[in-house]
Amino acid sequence: MTNINHTTAISDEELMGLAYDDDTLSASQHEHLKECMQCQQRLAMYRQTLGLLHARLYRSICPSAVQLNYYCLGAMPEQERIRIASHILDCPACADEVAEIRRAQAQVNLYPELPASPLKAIRRIFAALVVQQAKPVTRDMTPGTGWPRQYRAETIDLSLHLTRAHSGEMLLLGIITSTNPDEPVDAFEGARVELYNAPGPLAEDNTDSPLLASEVDDVGNIVLEGITAGKYVLLLHLPEREILVDGLRIDLK
Repeated sequence: MTNINHTTAISDEELMGLAYDDDTLSASQHEHLKECMQCQQRLAMYRQTLGLLHARLYRSICPSAVQLNYYCLGAMPEQERIRIASHILDCPACADEVAEIRRAQAQVNLYPELPASPLKAIRRIFAALVVQQAKPVTRDMTPGTGWPRQYRAETIDLSLHLTRAHSGEMLLLGIITSTNPDEPVDAFEGARVELYNAPGPLAEDNTDSPLLASEVDDVGNIVLEGITAGKYVLLLHLPEREILVDGLRIDLK
């Protein structure tokens, strides 16, 4: 039997570090590990435990693949969509998975775009505030009243929510839906969204550039980052019409 020098025995902390790919062992300790069956068994146990923990805990708070697929299809309740949209902003793994799902879904074009007609004039429609729901008690929501806010402009429903990212930055999250069954939400994909300081585009001599701008994604979501307190005008450039939300006051106190 090989004679092991136990003066070079490896501590539990050093073996756990090795299991985590943090190798701090000296050359003599590596030689000891090659010869010592007991240390090899301890290292194997730590690696097995690490694998079990990784399998159980990795992305344990992330939405499931099924939920992310339903999210990309826009086929889940509004509150669940808000929760997942907020999670994706802070989770690179889920953001990458959503991007991959959308690439796969884009290969099946269920609603081919019709060529735009230059003869159709763009109409500007003022959105009306139709519902002011009580704020749901969830994390990351800004203290205050009047949120979320529901607006309607003809067949378009726009739900606006204030939420806070983990970085502390305030976000204005919008969800667009249509009551017209022939107008799927992915028809709005890429539509430009602009946020102006009031009166913005309502002023006759308006030459201001938008304060913030974004685009509607393929499930009708809008995210405007870096919101501060103030009075704003929101302008959505949808196909064949513009939706204007006036008197959008945001108070972050």
